[in-house]
Amino acid sequence: MQQAKTLQDIIALKNRMLLTHECIDQFYVRPPSRTFQTIQLFFQTIHHTPQKMLLMAPRGAGKKSLLTFMAKHEQSVFHSIPVKLVGTLNPMDISQVDIIFCLLSSLINDLYQTQKRLDPSVLNRIYQILHDDQLIALIHFKKSEAGDQEGTKIGFVQSFISAIIEALATTGPESRNHIRNSFEPRIRLILKSIQELVDYINRIHAPKKKKLLILFDDLGQLDHIHAENFMQNHLPLTERLCVNMIYTMPDFIRFSSFFPIWSSRMDCVEYFRLLPVRYLDQTECDDGQVFMDTIISKRIDMQLIPEDIKTSIIQMSGGMINHAFQMIIETAIRTLALMPDSKKLEQKALDIVFQYLGRQMMQELSYQEVEMLNQLDLNMPSWAENQTIQSLIRKNILIEYESNHSVCFDIHPLIKGHAHGRFSQ
Repeated sequence: MQQAKTLQDIIALKNRMLLTHECIDQFYVRPPSRTFQTIQLFFQTIHHTPQKMLLMAPRGAGKKSLLTFMAKHEQSVFHSIPVKLVGTLNPMDISQVDIIFCLLSSLINDLYQTQKRLDPSVLNRIYQILHDDQLIALIHFKKSEAGDQEGTKIGFVQSFISAIIEALATTGPESRNHIRNSFEPRIRLILKSIQELVDYINRIHAPKKKKLLILFDDLGQLDHIHAENFMQNHLPLTERLCVNMIYTMPDFIRFSSFFPIWSSRMDCVEYFRLLPVRYLDQTECDDGQVFMDTIISKRIDMQLIPEDIKTSIIQMSGGMINHAFQMIIETAIRTLALMPDSKKLEQKALDIVFQYLGRQMMQELSYQEVEMLNQLDLNMPSWAENQTIQSLIRKNILIEYESNHSVCFDIHPLIKGHAHGRFSQ
């Protein structure tokens, strides 16, 4: 991944916004907040049992990038293994069987890549669980697909698990459920093998005093229905494993009726809040402005973005990273549509984008939400029992910030700008 050098490069960012392990050092900007240090110190503290952490933040706030950065730079303390669920499966339809196989695949692949070997007894048990002619026929799997490891147990296990995950991600609902029902009776046996793999990985890294840390780092991309479904129905499946884990979740999960129960079962619940770019009195927040400026400057050559346009985008993003890049990408598209020969973002295109995105956000509001915004006291937004305010937070219309260890709320600047001052300032 390279820094964007043309407007076409900016548009291409739409499909490669997520930072990978390989490019995290080049593009990541560590937020000036306590979240990173809190996670770091929590897992470095000596605990008698493995710990489970729930990390919550608004969608697009940078949870996944933070954990990717931490995994790479805390290698002396942690051996981190990310488990991709939303990025691998159908996010609208995830079951316990799906989760189990994604976790099993991540552990086995990591072991094979880092150690080139697996514990023979564990491998044999997994092989025996999966090597069933009916299951193989169900997945339409050919043993020859084992590739370089054809004819070996590890070759069969790796390639067959990949085929199962592929089938769960791409087939229709009826086929997916048929696959799940066939594997359902084996879940307890597979979970036992996963725990054995976890113990084996911990033994391997014990001489270097490393701890295994499993990261469910893409769950924050779920919408509220599927986030609630995962937390209510699927969290117990992985929670029982004796291993350090971090689950990311969108911050609105706290509004769910069962959240108090599940948060009490976590060893730590951490909120990753945004930095404001402006305070309620409209004075600029230097930390937030510099943070956003640095992120944009790393990803995009600043010759493409005039200074006044960059400042406007930062302020109108409300400190939301994904919104800032959405504005930049949309402005690049409209700039080339209006002025194909232009080599930089144009103000006329940006004005159109602000109007377009503002209208789009306004259309998401119900009559009750508009009324709430008109009468809302931002100094005391008591959302605990107010479903309208909860909905505004869920939609990123009402944004929760943290600055100087205090929490405050504000209305998204695009909504303020589009409503021409109707809402609280």
